[in-house]
Amino acid sequence: MLKKNILKSNTKGFTLVEMMIYLSLMTIIAIVIVHTLVVVLKSNRNSFTENIIRNAGYGAMEAMNRGIHGSDNILVISSGMLQMSQINPTKIVQFSTSSEGRLNLYEGLVSNNLSLLGPLTSKDVVVKSLIFKPISTLKSKAVRIEMNLTTTVDNQTKSEWFYNTVILRGSY
Repeated sequence: MLKKNILKSNTKGFTLVEMMIYLSLMTIIAIVIVHTLVVVLKSNRNSFTENIIRNAGYGAMEAMNRGIHGSDNILVISSGMLQMSQINPTKIVQFSTSSEGRLNLYEGLVSNNLSLLGPLTSKDVVVKSLIFKPISTLKSKAVRIEMNLTTTVDNQTKSEWFYNTVILRGSY
């Protein structure tokens, strides 16, 4: 009878070795879960940063494509600035970067009195480089665009180049 009571008291609870094994396993599982969460959050931030820069780049390129393709002649071309004339309707179109690194679209009837229609890039995106190169052949005129955009989200900086070549109206 005495043996029976001893066995019953030994079967209640956990031993110190079992408790250490359980704590070790739980610690390893917790570390793996926290590490996985950190990797997922970093990947999400990276994806968000890429979406911001690509949306800005594609939107700016599309606006420049329309403006260049609708133009008949290049008036002024330099690094960071392109000014063209359009006959139908008659107006001057200009793309240029500001001192804050934003890409702006201007329009007007004469080149010294252009109105700002708005920025083509958001305040979160900086235009690091904008290069316009004229291309002329016997039959056609085109503009090669090279644009470098940079953005920073939660201390993660992403930079990307965008390229395009657009033929002016009536020269194809």
